[in-house]
Amino acid sequence: MDKLQNIRGVAFDLDGTLVDSAPGLTAAVDNALYALELPMAGEERVVTWIGNGADVLIQRALTWARQERAALRAAQGKPSVDHDDIPQAEQQAILRKLFDRYYGEVAEEGSFLFPAVADTLGALHAKGLPLALVTNKPTPFVAPILASLDIAKYFTVVIGGDDVKTKNRTRNRCFWSRRNWGWHPRSCCSLATRATIFRPRRPRAAVRSA
Repeated sequence: MDKLQNIRGVAFDLDGTLVDSAPGLTAAVDNALYALELPMAGEERVVTWIGNGADVLIQRALTWARQERAALRAAQGKPSVDHDDIPQAEQQAILRKLFDRYYGEVAEEGSFLFPAVADTLGALHAKGLPLALVTNKPTPFVAPILASLDIAKYFTVVIGGDDVKTKNRTRNRCFWSRRNWGWHPRSCCSLATRATIFRPRRPRAAVRSA
């Protein structure tokens, strides 16, 4: 019996499910932190912050960086807060803009398909199953990444983080299947990686950072 006989479509997440995007995200986060003279986090730490959209990623990065800098200043016998510091909310907005700029420079070279992803997508597509991609990643970055990895051709629809009001990807995938495919969400197989449980480590090219 074909295990896919009751499945009428498949909706995927992107980061951590189809694509290892940690190298590019780390480079962008660290370059943005460096530009604001804050400690850089490194990939092992950034990986734990991925999964809930760029705003949450930047919030987590800034919270950690400010705490790390305060600890470093305290160890040097300095006040934990610099009088020249701008409010955290304002700093977060600046950091997000910097992140977007730097990520635009490294998103494609810093994203890698997980093993067998291309073959799996091709096999599902060959069966005639509609495939959707629903991701929290900011929408402007999604299409270039899919194109660079040569998997854009498999998806009937692509929904980025800026295309929806809520960053709940599971709910968005189910809602999309009802609204656009015209059948119950239970007929849709939704594949995603649990937020912040990201990926196995594997060799790959380095991505530049400051």
